[in-house]
Amino acid sequence: MRTGELNFNGQTSFPAMYIDDGTQVGDAVTLTGPGRVGRGADGQPLVGKVQKIESDGIGTVALEGAGFTDISTVGTIATGYQTLVVDGAGKVKAGAGGTRLLVNIAQAGQANIKL
Repeated sequence: MRTGELNFNGQTSFPAMYIDDGTQVGDAVTLTGPGRVGRGADGQPLVGKVQKIESDGIGTVALEGAGFTDISTVGTIATGYQTLVVDGAGKVKAGAGGTRLLVNIAQAGQANIKL
């Protein structure tokens, strides 16, 4: 299926997606529209992490199945399987209604999670 310039057939865990303005490389992101991710609003489900952003607003995003990645957190998240949401400012935290993912290592402000 296509949306604009993007074709998602055959894509794997690192697809090209439209990136919302204000989103930066390394941000925790949520789905904000068809084929589009961004920082979203506090409490929305974590979808992935931005890997690269091109000048045309299209970038590469690590999604579920991409493997372990380090990501910025609000405080310290408990290790083990946690339900994770975005905070609306590019970080991730535990929260109801999020995405259940494995937190492998957690320190204040940083975690290694399995997308």
